[in-house]
Amino acid sequence: MVARRSCLLASLAMLVSCSGEPERLHTFSGPTMGSTYEVKVVGASKQAGLARDIVELELQAFDRAFSNWRDDSEIARINAHRSTAPLEVSERFADVLGTALRVAAVTGGAFDPTVKPLSDLYRAAKQAPDEPLSGAALAEAAALVGYQLVTVDGLQLTKVLPDVQLDLDGIVAGAAADAIAAHLEGVGVSSFYLQITGEVLCRGCKPDGAPWLIGVVDPSSDEGAQAAVVALPLRDEALCSSGNYRNATVVDGRVVHHVFDPRTGRNPEHSVVSASVLASSCAVADALGTALLVLGDQQAKQMWPGMQGLGASGALLLLPGEDQSWEKVEIAWPQQDS
Repeated sequence: MVARRSCLLASLAMLVSCSGEPERLHTFSGPTMGSTYEVKVVGASKQAGLARDIVELELQAFDRAFSNWRDDSEIARINAHRSTAPLEVSERFADVLGTALRVAAVTGGAFDPTVKPLSDLYRAAKQAPDEPLSGAALAEAAALVGYQLVTVDGLQLTKVLPDVQLDLDGIVAGAAADAIAAHLEGVGVSSFYLQITGEVLCRGCKPDGAPWLIGVVDPSSDEGAQAAVVALPLRDEALCSSGNYRNATVVDGRVVHHVFDPRTGRNPEHSVVSASVLASSCAVADALGTALLVLGDQQAKQMWPGMQGLGASGALLLLPGEDQSWEKVEIAWPQQDS
């Protein structure tokens, strides 16, 4: 009730903009990062237009910095730098990589920004499912994976081994949401909903004072009409989920999915199929969602205090239960009123 009351008070203060135009909900969306984004902004038309410009410019900037699908991106330049000599990077890249390395350290390498060699093997296996994943190839790739093999000091990036390759796809969408949120707040937009490739960050509340209501996808629901296992009000926080139930294939008679344990080079052995994380930073929530999907419920509980130190406030893990239901493992997950 306290959160809803504060939202109501805020909505009363925002009913009329400085120009005299009533503030309302503006929604826009589009493609990004091989998926989509959606933005909802509370404000006047001028603010909504400014918000759209901010979102588009930031998403373009993140694509130029982190895309693995364009040869002229900054990450492509860094991966092409086959040397242990220091390399200067942009402030944007250094910030995101720095966060990724902090998450890697806290999770014992369950999230690892140097995982590209393993990601490339998975993508190749998906294209040729009749060919077995070679143990020798996995071992060769794993030898180049380890968050300790790269450092960033200021704007200087250094590889311990020259052939280390970076893949920051597991954190980029969340980092983009954080950057967009900072810019929106900087121009006076205080209530909005951001969804980038499924990662969500909310500020403030809707025009009527109601909180943003965000759901955790039911892994068994149809991809075109996703249902929610749970839904919760979200204000001034991020909610990010990772799952291994969509992007999977059968290779040499064995189900293989895209979530690799960077420490072993193979899929995790536990039964967790979905991991959702609440955190103050969307980048942290995004990366921790991947890490928890690697760790599983037992290791996640053990490492949770360190994750809280990064700003995580709750986690929900889903495991197959009885009668096609889901067993919910909650770690400091907020309890909803019945």
